[in-house]
Amino acid sequence: MKVAVITGSTRGIGRGLAVEFLKRNCSVVVSGRSIGAVEKTVQQLSDLYGQEKVAGFPCDVTVLSQVQTLWDQAQQKFGSIDIWINNAGVTHTTKLFRDLDPAEIAPVINTNITGLIYGTKVALQGMIAQRHGQIYNVKGHGSDDRKRPGLLVYGTTKRAVRYFTEALIEETEGGPVQIGFISPGIVITDFLIDDIRKMSPEERETVKAVYNCLADTVETVTPFLVENILKNYQHGVEIAWLTDEKAQERFNSDEYCSRDFFSKYGL
Repeated sequence: MKVAVITGSTRGIGRGLAVEFLKRNCSVVVSGRSIGAVEKTVQQLSDLYGQEKVAGFPCDVTVLSQVQTLWDQAQQKFGSIDIWINNAGVTHTTKLFRDLDPAEIAPVINTNITGLIYGTKVALQGMIAQRHGQIYNVKGHGSDDRKRPGLLVYGTTKRAVRYFTEALIEETEGGPVQIGFISPGIVITDFLIDDIRKMSPEERETVKAVYNCLADTVETVTPFLVENILKNYQHGVEIAWLTDEKAQERFNSDEYCSRDFFSKYGL
């Protein structure tokens, strides 16, 4: 019966993680920038799993005072916080860097790097004070140094997340707080679908072929992630759904490569 705070959890992977924690009798604090989205999510989850197990508070992770308020409100509601997941993140339109609207750059960097650092700092200080807790940062494209045209800025932020988290793991070794990674792989979300719609027809077909082979739904990935988070008591762990070995097996599998995630979206 642990308490988990998940940033960026009104939709997509974050919401899926919240659902899976609740299914396992944990309590959850959901968060997002939109008050309306937070209230709607809290109501939906409360109806399914009980009001006593669900709370939600709006938070822009790029504002340190709001992140601190999120911690304070969660602690006031549930007493202590066992798990903090820095899931909030945004990406930009898939375009070559030379063609990318400069207005898209700052939000990606501020949310994916600064917001994650703020979340980690607030949670770390709070968990040191309570003498226990786990913080998980979410990997993404770029974390493993792979490059893909059109995702230069986003990939840069995820490479920074890896460096920051690895350095923090070393810095906090032997302390009361465990730091780790979550690596969900490629997950079919509304945001991913919207991004594919913006691609050229040629790029879209190439990306669809890869995603049909390697991607999974939120409902497939999040149970695995939550089960392994709840079982983990080690520092510096990476909980990875799509490993290199699994990806290679899928590329060699007609069953996986013949899947179609996109026809129902008209793509």
